[in-house]
Amino acid sequence: MTLVPQAQNNLINLGQTNLDPGDFIPPRVKVVQQMSDEAAQEKAKPGDFFNTLTGENYGKELRFIPILPFKQRVLLVRSEKRPLIDFALSSVGLLPIADGDGLKCRSFDTIQGVGDPGVICETCPLSQWDGNVPPLCTETYNVAALNELGDLIILGFQKSSAKVGKRLFSMTRLSAGAPWTKTYVAKTHAEKNDKGNFFVPDVTIEGPTPTELLSVAGQWARQLGGMVIDVTPEEEEAASTSDF
Repeated sequence: MTLVPQAQNNLINLGQTNLDPGDFIPPRVKVVQQMSDEAAQEKAKPGDFFNTLTGENYGKELRFIPILPFKQRVLLVRSEKRPLIDFALSSVGLLPIADGDGLKCRSFDTIQGVGDPGVICETCPLSQWDGNVPPLCTETYNVAALNELGDLIILGFQKSSAKVGKRLFSMTRLSAGAPWTKTYVAKTHAEKNDKGNFFVPDVTIEGPTPTELLSVAGQWARQLGGMVIDVTPEEEEAASTSDF
């Protein structure tokens, strides 16, 4: 998970030194599921919010201050999904995905895919919902944010939590002022489908952002301006029923 510059000389300044964006790994927060490594290693319980970079466990409630909402699409191919993917592509006259599992295609703007199949997202059959079944190419609603201590975190909503991400995007865009003028709280709850039990977040506005964090949020907004944030999930996380 890296920051991708839009300009060759667009560096990240963290107060002491300039970093190449490829050297900076944003701290992404996930919801731990029953089959997650963090649960197996007893680093967190199912339903907890977990920082994949720092290893911090925030528990089942996380306060955050949104800074920069952004979307992307990621196509991670696994052997059990390949027949569905190839069938969907063949239905519109596209060739099957190249051999091998893993990352095949991505879009940083959710408009144009890069890779295989690498077509316009709107017309790609892998980007379409089938009723309540999420697209084969995962669409993520992401937010660069601060936690209540002022540390940068990246929140991502996809699959079963995509609707929560849409609501958060709407709340930040319809609120007066900059997104970081309000503090939000995320809490997880358990749901069940034919694959078993899983946890998804709910997000609500808690109130105005504390004054001491407003300037910190503004500084991060300037740091992240003009950058494309790559939040490609790891294989295990991409396979989960729900990811935050």
